[in-house]
Amino acid sequence: MACPKEYSSFNAGQVSINGIIMIKTSVYNLAIGMHVSKLDRDWLSTSFFRHSFLINNETQLKRLRAECLFVFIDNDKCKTKLLSPIQPTPTESIQSAGIKVKQTKKLLIKFFSQLKQGVKVDTKLLISSINTLSRDVFNDTTTYLYLVKLKEKDDSLSEKSMNVFIFYLAFAKHIGVKKTVLLEIGTAAILHDIGMISAPEELFKSAFLNKDERKFITNHTNVGIEILAHEKIFSNLTIKIIKSHHENVDGSGYPDGLSGRDISVYARMLNITCMYEALTRDRIYRKAISPIEAVNTLVRNINTKLDARLTLKFVEMLGLYPIGSTVYLNNGHLVQIISFNDKAGFCVIPYETATTKSLKAILVQAEDIDKIAGINSCFTEVS
Repeated sequence: MACPKEYSSFNAGQVSINGIIMIKTSVYNLAIGMHVSKLDRDWLSTSFFRHSFLINNETQLKRLRAECLFVFIDNDKCKTKLLSPIQPTPTESIQSAGIKVKQTKKLLIKFFSQLKQGVKVDTKLLISSINTLSRDVFNDTTTYLYLVKLKEKDDSLSEKSMNVFIFYLAFAKHIGVKKTVLLEIGTAAILHDIGMISAPEELFKSAFLNKDERKFITNHTNVGIEILAHEKIFSNLTIKIIKSHHENVDGSGYPDGLSGRDISVYARMLNITCMYEALTRDRIYRKAISPIEAVNTLVRNINTKLDARLTLKFVEMLGLYPIGSTVYLNNGHLVQIISFNDKAGFCVIPYETATTKSLKAILVQAEDIDKIAGINSCFTEVS
């Protein structure tokens, strides 16, 4: 179901009607005690008897949300004042974050290329960029998590590395990892699959591996730490995380078959992150699945591949409806979640505007959401 055109053109803000300053706001920002001065349509086409009235009960709220898209309220007449709703991530912030990610990605691509060619690499420049970006992601996880959905979709090693890096640092912040290890764990996340730079192209194009390809996969973490050991700039923690990020808690992983707490907590975190990122990214041989489907897959792998406590923390970090989820509201409108705040609720945009750079958002609560739509993200690249 597509959103009505008037829904996507909605802009919140103050307006003057007959000389009176009113606030144009989404019906999802309303509460009992607010005074509606004007509806967004002829009141004769609604179940209301007048344009102007005080919201006295939940029934009126539900009717407003079912029949209207926005209303005009007079804050002076409100018993419950309209506070500034949670703001969507500003376009400027997303574009700024996108530029920073592209700069680091460019250095990463150059780094991978130089390693493959066997020429001298400028490791310090890359590390400096990772250090800066790690702090930025840690300080503004919402913008960068949303940016993962906005970035260009490709199945390259650099794209995967940047996605994992962002998810991983958001995860680290959520569980209270100290900033003192940000650079080390951020470097591990962005270079976690460095051992894949020498992989044959065919390896990335098929869902089924032959014996030699499977052998390469199970050894690529060892290849990766050998590459990094030559640079002599990476910490033991970074190397340990990279080596063990494919170890499973039941001992079925590689390269050493470690299990349980023998696997570094940071490596267990990275294993979870890599699985989620791989599931929600388009591959050459299959399409991405929705965030909710990916979460269900993570949960099914608890206590086999994944650490139970950390997996639940990762799911908690993503939220009930992860950023990027497409959902139906109770009034039938299709929207996409772009941010979440514990106190204010979900910030969403109409699904049809998700294909543009327009970020006209409204605020909704969990009870306003009917169900997951099961549609994968359709975001376009940020220029």
